[in-house]
Formats: sequence, structure tokens, C-alpha cells
Amino acid sequence: MFVLVVVMLLAPAFTWAQADGFVSLMPKADLSEFWSAAASPEGTWTLEDGVIAAKGDPMGVLRSNKKYKNFVLRLELRFKKEGWTKAPAEWPNAGIFIFASDEVRERYPHWPRSFVEVQGHYGEIASAFGGKLKGAIRYEVVPPDQHGPFGEWDRLEITTNNGSVKIKLNGKHVNEGAGADPTSGYICLQSEGWPVYYRNVEIKVLPD
Repeated sequence: MFVLVVVMLLAPAFTWAQADGFVSLMPKADLSEFWSAAASPEGTWTLEDGVIAAKGDPMGVLRSNKKYKNFVLRLELRFKKEGWTKAPAEWPNAGIFIFASDEVRERYPHWPRSFVEVQGHYGEIASAFGGKLKGAIRYEVVPPDQHGPFGEWDRLEITTNNGSVKIKLNGKHVNEGAGADPTSGYICLQSEGWPVYYRNVEIKVLPD
């Protein structure tokens, strides 16, 4: 009888977890489970204790194995704190590309030819631009002293719907735009000049 009561008490939480609809994009043993590093120089990306790590230099992207259109993407990122001496005048850079193309840029072959970027840049985090996106804030959205301390984890949530993009930072809606073209493509994590780490990457695919 006691076991039955315990199971009944746990059932709602278990059902909620299943009904949440999110699928993890965090590899367990090898990045290739969900991602391709083919567009980056060898050694740019590694899996370290369950965290996706980017060296920053060389630059490049870690590209999802699948293309996505309408979805909710959640992830956390943080920069290596040790050794960064340019703050607060300058902050390190990174980001998340959505709707990224197969083709790469001729001049900058480490980036896709087209994409919408949601900034991970510590001083511009949650800003968005590119891919014909209109109405979104670019550059500083939330001042650095209003989000996580430098070197700590920040949480981004990106929701797309037929070319519209809405962005939450640490649970708060901070930016949005519409009119992105194309409206589907790969998701890419960015390595751009300084070590950055990504964890708890998960996605929920939404109806077209």
C-alpha cells in the first residue's frame, strides 16, 4: 500500500517531465551524437565533463545534425573568466546561430553564408540580427551588471515561429523580431575568440 501511494504521488511529476516535450542535444560520449564540427578547425570543440567547450581561437561553429524551423531552444553558456583582462571596456564574444545555411561564406568560411544570430557576447547577450530579421534589438539589450556575473552561467531561451524570434534571458523576455528569411536551417554554437562553454542544450520542436 505504501509503495502504491508513493507511485501515485510521483506520477504527476513524471507525467509533466514526459509531456514537457524537450529533447536534449547534449552528447553523452561524443559530439557527433547531435553535432558536426566539420566547419571548424580540428580541436576547436570538445566535450568536457558533460559540457560542450569551445577554444575560441580558432573560430568556427558546431552545427546541429538536423535542420529546424519552429522550435524552443534552451541552453546555458558561460565564458572562461581566468585570463580575461579587457573588462569592462571589452567583453568576449560567442553566440547561437539559427536558420543557418549549408553553404559557408567565401571570405569567412568558418561562418555559414546566412543565419540569424542570437548573441552570446557578454556585453550584448540576447541581441539578435541577420537573416533579414526586423524589429529586434542589436547591441546592448541588458547591461552586463543586470545579468549573471562574468564567468557564471547565463540561460537563453529562443522561440521561433515562421520567421519570428523571441528571446528570454535568465527567464525574462528581453528581445524579439520577425520576418526572418529563410525560416529554417541548422542551429550552430559559435566559437569566436575566447573560450566559451555550453550546457543543458535542449530543444522542443513546434508545429509548422
